Amino acid sequence: MEKWQQFYTEEQLHKLQKIELETLKVFIEVCNKLNLEYFVYGGTLLGVEKYKGIIPWDDDIDVALTRESYEKFSKYAAQVLPEKYFIQSPYNCPNSPYPYIKLRRKGTKFVEYVNRNLNIESGIYIDIYPVDRIPDDENLRRQQFKNVRKWILIYVIRQSRLYDKKEPGIKGFFRTLGKRILTYLLKILPAQFCSKKIDCYMTLYNNTETKRYAALNSPNYDNIYLHLFPLQKGMFNGIEVNIPGDHTTHLKMRYGDYSDLPPEEKRCGHAPYILDLGEADNK
Repeated sequence: MEKWQQFYTEEQLHKLQKIELETLKVFIEVCNKLNLEYFVYGGTLLGVEKYKGIIPWDDDIDVALTRESYEKFSKYAAQVLPEKYFIQSPYNCPNSPYPYIKLRRKGTKFVEYVNRNLNIESGIYIDIYPVDRIPDDENLRRQQFKNVRKWILIYVIRQSRLYDKKEPGIKGFFRTLGKRILTYLLKILPAQFCSKKIDCYMTLYNNTETKRYAALNSPNYDNIYLHLFPLQKGMFNGIEVNIPGDHTTHLKMRYGDYSDLPPEEKRCGHAPYILDLGEADNK
């Protein structure tokens, strides 16, 4: 598979992170106005724990909302957002390859290489994931996770342009042809049908009293919270944010021993195919 190997300059990364932090502040303000339960997630949560801020080489911010709050955010946030931000989701953007919400900044561009030929608005963003109850029984958990991952894969393949790059040789020809056929076959399924199947499996146990929660959009099975509530407070680049009650247990489960730095060659981020910082580029 063809890869994009361009790296950020220090100035680019700093300005990108600044826009993302501004977007995070706006997200928190909206959550407070709408009384929504959110917390920082993934590498952003790791940043709170290790750096009290964004990981120096990280280029994205992740947050999560309980399912009820996620649905309210999707429905009402646009009414209270500042004018220069917009919400992108599978339900308001038919061509979106992402089965979750992105809060994007107008007047900017962040186009990943794999999505360079998609017709979507691609402003700089933060990722917003839903969190759902999952069963306490491990076999049921794994079955739920398997079903969610299956429909996410179907959705992403359906929405993507996997055949844009022709692979060399006879084998490459048939691989490209296979991708083209698969993508076109999946176009038979409406995008919103796939999105609803994902949501259906994600929310399967939300009316059941279980101890565990998970952000099932993650490809990692161990992305589980045993004691999500009560939420606690943490600091992230001077911003007070919500964090899971069992954040240290969760981080150890997901990242193992996260006290050490990753290898130096991994302390970098790949720049997107197109990066337009908008007005921030002139500051």
